[in-house]
Amino acid sequence: MSDKKTSASLSTLVVMIATFMSRILGFARNAVVGALFGQSWRADVLNAVFNIPFNLRKLMAEGALSSAFLPVFTKTLWEDPSGGRARDLTRALMSFQILVLVPLTVVAIVFADPIVAFLAPFKEPEKHALGVELFRWFINYLFLVSISAVMMAVLNSHQKFAVAAVSPILFSLSVMGSLMLLYPTWGIYAQIPGVLVGGVAQILMQYFSYRRLGYSLKPKWKFWTPDLKVILTKWGPALSISAIALINQQVSVALASTLSEGSVSALTNAVVFWQLPAGVLSASVITVFFARMSRQVAEKDWEGTSRTMTQGLELQALLLIPAGFLLFLFGEPIISLAFQRYQFLREDSVLAAQVLGALSWGLFPAGMFNFLQRFFFAKSDYRTPFWVCVAWSATDISVSLILMNTSLGVRGLAYGGAAGFIVGAVVLLIFTWKGLPKKQLVEFLFFIVRVILALVPLGFLVPWVNGLLGPWWHEGMNLSSMGLLMGLGLVALIVFYVCLLLLRIDPFKMLKNRGRA
Repeated sequence: MSDKKTSASLSTLVVMIATFMSRILGFARNAVVGALFGQSWRADVLNAVFNIPFNLRKLMAEGALSSAFLPVFTKTLWEDPSGGRARDLTRALMSFQILVLVPLTVVAIVFADPIVAFLAPFKEPEKHALGVELFRWFINYLFLVSISAVMMAVLNSHQKFAVAAVSPILFSLSVMGSLMLLYPTWGIYAQIPGVLVGGVAQILMQYFSYRRLGYSLKPKWKFWTPDLKVILTKWGPALSISAIALINQQVSVALASTLSEGSVSALTNAVVFWQLPAGVLSASVITVFFARMSRQVAEKDWEGTSRTMTQGLELQALLLIPAGFLLFLFGEPIISLAFQRYQFLREDSVLAAQVLGALSWGLFPAGMFNFLQRFFFAKSDYRTPFWVCVAWSATDISVSLILMNTSLGVRGLAYGGAAGFIVGAVVLLIFTWKGLPKKQLVEFLFFIVRVILALVPLGFLVPWVNGLLGPWWHEGMNLSSMGLLMGLGLVALIVFYVCLLLLRIDPFKMLKNRGRA
């Protein structure tokens, strides 16, 4: 691996821009689905089944396996600068995935009926039948995204973040194009070709950079290497952690499917906006800083690891606390302007916005929770995050079950999710600072307080302005409402920036100084 140090701030910016484009297109995909199907029962089924392979990829692709793969892969690059071991390990892992995923996909297709009944328990026969049909196609994406995820981890380890971050954009474009072109004749099935073609496109997008680094997709028949054994021993604990997250998310979808019509779609549409800052801001920081922490742990640079972890947490706070607050303040106007057209009605906007408002309270805790997990993964400590994940999931499901049976309905699921992330983040933070200087913890908590104080003026300004203007977003998107949203958003950001400066926080200076490896 090259000794040249890449600026983490520049890498983070590249990933953020690419991920932002990908998330915007993901939002556009949901907007297309909303325009074509509204928040009808067909949209509920499509969204519920579409989420199954996307959640499963956290076991075999971007979650558990990548978390176990990246530290070991980085270590092989450090110990063998020629890259021979790294290339051998990558081929071995690809072969292992083929051995596992091909039979798994066949079994899932054959037993689609009970799988869908368990993961998306729609009561009506027509909903279940449609779900089974869609699932048998969508599950094939799991194999494609798993191969793509290994390629992405390899490129990230070589500090090649741009191509890996851009590849999901092709997937979103493929799905949107398929929906718009095939809907008149294929109806609800129009998304199927887009999902499969998009999965192949993600692989092709990364392949050329992957090959230039000397890596191959050719299977390795004698793949049971010592390095792969190390990965699999780490994958087991990481798998258990991701399995908890998968079960938790599927429980939320299953619970939503038992509520009134439109609940699954409202939850899905709200999550799209929630994931925009979570994916663009939080995940981008995690992508860059996890690779850096893994390298520092491999080099036994514990001081650097501690510094990186603290810097990453403060970046999460700087980006996600205001993002969550702005989603809370502007949630209804954003969803109305984005989705409210054709079959997506005013009442659909209100419900989705209420869910988003509840979810927004968990945005920063979720970012902190996911980042701290990577800190433990980099140290090969999977036991701590596992038990904290159990506490997170138990809190989420318990609170959700209580609140969903009140007048809150699907909003209760959102409040349950926020409560779970708050508990998980606080517990992980306590465990993290057991071996770190307490002064860093105090500084970090004081930093959070200052960021929150900088948002206080917005809590008064935005409602006051909306009171003067009236419900300007009720009719959906037009030039006037779009101009008002952009103008108010810009004013809010300027006010927040000025308040940060008054509290002696310079975001641009912080990003520049904290981004050095």
